Amino acid sequence: MPEQVLVVPRERLFPHGGFHGFTRDGLAAYLDAIEAHAFFTLRDRVENDPGLKQVIPYVILRHGGQIFLVERTRGGSEARLRDKLSIGLGGHINPGDGDHAADRVAAGMERELTEEVDLPPGWRARPVGLLNDDVEAVGRVHFGLVYVADLPSPRVRIRETAKLAGEFATPEAIRAAYPRLESWSQFVVDGVDLLEI
Repeated sequence: MPEQVLVVPRERLFPHGGFHGFTRDGLAAYLDAIEAHAFFTLRDRVENDPGLKQVIPYVILRHGGQIFLVERTRGGSEARLRDKLSIGLGGHINPGDGDHAADRVAAGMERELTEEVDLPPGWRARPVGLLNDDVEAVGRVHFGLVYVADLPSPRVRIRETAKLAGEFATPEAIRAAYPRLESWSQFVVDGVDLLEI
């Protein structure tokens, strides 16, 4: 069955013009716009349509002063991101995510995250910012909702080992790997102290 994904019309998301990179400004207003105007449509129809932004929860895993750094391997479905490093995990929101939840974006975030990694009990995530990139091909059709998940222990296991590899790294090590980071991760590193958000 063809995949459907949650999208929001660009003009509803950016009624007064967009932004580039990472921001924490206006988080509640953007979440409200998604709640009011988002709908599901076939992913194949929107992969190259910048008029519809695909909503992507992007979760940073944090424990003990370190951030989980992920490598997207050649087995990943998004060819444009293969062999890149990332500080964010997540993906598209699909029908069924949050059918019985007050926040379908958060429900989709949790489903996508727990498909990719096995996390220690007691983790929780909160939205901390937004990502937008209308320069790169991937960015033009996606809109990121950045979450931070503070973990009670560093026991994180990759489930999708054909697509991902990862380990905890210090902020200094992440900055040293900056040239290999995907653009969204670079935006977050440029925009905020990873241990303070």
